[in-house]
Amino acid sequence: MTTDAEPLIHVDRHGLDIDEAVAFYEGVYSSRDISVGRAADGRFSWRFRAVGDDEVVAGTSSVDAPRWGTIGQSPTYVLAWTTRPGLAVDAAGRDPIVMDPGVPVMWPSGRDIAFDGAPTTLHTVRFAAAFLESVAAAQRSAVPGPLRFATRADAEGTDRLRAVIRSVAPELLRPDTSRERRAALNMLVAEAVVDAYDAVPAADVVLHEGPATMRFAQEWMVQNAHRPITSTDVSRATGINARSLQATFQRHAGTSPMAFLREVRLHRVRAQLVAADPGVTTVATIAGAWGFAHLGRFAGYYADAFGELPSETLRRGRR
Repeated sequence: MTTDAEPLIHVDRHGLDIDEAVAFYEGVYSSRDISVGRAADGRFSWRFRAVGDDEVVAGTSSVDAPRWGTIGQSPTYVLAWTTRPGLAVDAAGRDPIVMDPGVPVMWPSGRDIAFDGAPTTLHTVRFAAAFLESVAAAQRSAVPGPLRFATRADAEGTDRLRAVIRSVAPELLRPDTSRERRAALNMLVAEAVVDAYDAVPAADVVLHEGPATMRFAQEWMVQNAHRPITSTDVSRATGINARSLQATFQRHAGTSPMAFLREVRLHRVRAQLVAADPGVTTVATIAGAWGFAHLGRFAGYYADAFGELPSETLRRGRR
């Protein structure tokens, strides 16, 4: 939930210079290889506008020339649609997404994606990963985690989503919309996306039944699995001492708090390995990001959990 104390994102940039456009978009998309061609009539212009907060950012981007390159990985989920044909996303992948005018699609997440586009206006709604994952988890009564989406919504789902976007977009794009109102609009569009694309958490982690403190401890570890937390941190967050928490987990789940955390992290690693490009990503990089410092032990845990080595998952995922 956002508050009035948090900074609002408000960007409005435009220009007539191709080099300026390239530099700007490489910054926006965390990229180093964006290219912009020449406008057909020789009169080039571009404009980028984005308004939002730490949960949702709505934006538009117009470029009066062909452009192509790579959009860098970011901790967001992106819903996008164009005004004219000619934009392909994940152009280097096995199943490129050719965007039809006015039809919203979810872009691939968790990795770099290539794009190739003719002159058009692109509309986007960017969701912070933790926010959309928590909304999906609440909708599906599941543990928050990386999301899987249907490639495209069906006709009925698309119509419902368009109706929600039409109703919320004017206020989302206004910088003076109150934070309280913006939070309500964020939730409306997030729930519509989850429904339209049948978004479900990819991580198959089940919460163990037990006392309320044990449930809270598991949810807290899921939310903070990317951080270097210890059993002391878990104990402090739940408000009970480490020995009592350990005993509660052993009695009701037959495991320990840190073993549960390891299970969560293993599933997070697996989700990223499946989506990653083995040509640019390594098992060590992904495992290290989730707190696995000893690769030998990590590989053993991974094989026990999923029946294959992490390197096999990485090789198979993009194929």
